[in-house]
Amino acid sequence: MERKSKRILLFLLVLGLAVALIGCSGSSEAPPPAREQGEQSQAEGDANAGEVVDALDVIKEKGVLVAGLDDSFAPMGFRDENNELVGFDIDMGEEIAKRMGIKIEWQPTDWDGVISALQTKRFDVIISGMTITEERAKQVNFTQPYVVAGVVALVRAGDDRVQTAEDLAGKVVGIQGGSSGEEVVKELEGLKEVKRYKQFPECLADLEIGRLDAAIVDVTVAAHFLALRPGVFEIATPLNEELFAIATRKEDTKLLDELNRIISEMKADGTLEQISMKWFGENVVPE
Repeated sequence: MERKSKRILLFLLVLGLAVALIGCSGSSEAPPPAREQGEQSQAEGDANAGEVVDALDVIKEKGVLVAGLDDSFAPMGFRDENNELVGFDIDMGEEIAKRMGIKIEWQPTDWDGVISALQTKRFDVIISGMTITEERAKQVNFTQPYVVAGVVALVRAGDDRVQTAEDLAGKVVGIQGGSSGEEVVKELEGLKEVKRYKQFPECLADLEIGRLDAAIVDVTVAAHFLALRPGVFEIATPLNEELFAIATRKEDTKLLDELNRIISEMKADGTLEQISMKWFGENVVPE
C-alpha cells in the first residue's frame, strides 16, 4: 500500500506540473556571447593577488551578478521558441538581482564542468536547479533550498518492465553527466550499463528509439517533457527526494548571506510561491 500511495502522489504531482507547463512561456534578455577563455566574471577583479575579496563587494561595485546555468534544463532554465532564456531559475534570478539593486547576466555552460567553472571564476554563482549533495558541498557553499524535487526513472509509454528501483537491474539507463541522476545511479545495483549525455534531450532521444531502457532525471524535467510529448514517455518510479539551491564559492560568505537573506524574503512575501505556481502549477518551495 505504501508503494502504491507514493506512486499515486507522484502521479498527481506530475499531472500538476504537466498542466502548468503546457503553453507556459516567458521572456528574458538574450544571454551574452560566451566568454573567451581567461575572461573574468564580475567578481574576479582583485588588484592585490594576496588579498581575499568577497564577490559581493565586486558585484555591487560593477552592478552585475554573473550566473552560470545549463540552458537546456527545463523548466528551471531553457530556451523558448524565440531562443530567449525562460524558466523558474530565470524568474527567480532576475528578482534576486532586482532586490540587490543590480542586473543579472546569464552564462550558459556544460553541466559536467559547472563547479570547476564557478571555482575558476567564469561566473559568480550557479543558479540552475542544482541539487544539494554531500559531495558538492565539499566544493561549494549552498544557500537555503528554494525547490523540493526528486529523481525519477522515465521510460517509454507502455513499457511496464520497470515498476521499482530494483527493476532497473539488468537495464541500460541514461543520465545527464554531472546531474543529480549521476549520484542516484551509484546507489542502484545490477545496472547493465550507464550512458552519460551532455544534455538531457540527447538522452531522451535515445530512450525514445530504444537505445535506453530508462532515463534517470529530475521530476521537474520529466514533467516538462511529458507535457511536450504526451503519450510518448511515462514515469516508472520515484527514486529519491532532493532540494535545489544556489551555489557560491567557499570564500564568498558575504554573498552567501545576502542570497540567503533575499531567498528568505521572497519566501515570506510569497514571490517564490508565485514563480512556483507559474512553472509547476503548485507550490514546490520548502518552508
